[in-house]
Amino acid sequence: MSRHHLRTVRAGSPLLVVMGYDRPLNEFFLQLWDDPPGAEAEAPVYSSMDEPAADWRDIATVVQRLEELDVAVPRSMLNAVVADGVQRAGNRIVEHALDGGVTELSA
Repeated sequence: MSRHHLRTVRAGSPLLVVMGYDRPLNEFFLQLWDDPPGAEAEAPVYSSMDEPAADWRDIATVVQRLEELDVAVPRSMLNAVVADGVQRAGNRIVEHALDGGVTELSA
């Protein structure tokens, strides 16, 4: 499974976006976590796992959910997740920045 992280703000509140490619399921996933300083959320505020009927094999589903939830991510983050799906990448963790910067944490 690949995991791509982005710390951002939505409606004035800190938000952690986690998306990636799940190799065993051969599909993409999306999670949104409240990200207040000094605290850890126990459960995501949104998880694609709560929508099993959606077509998570298509990155367009991820893009659509991000738009519906009013969450902007850099195009480079979406491109990296798509590339993971094409390459069937696993065990990869990448931190993204709003300016398009990327830090590979694990490969």
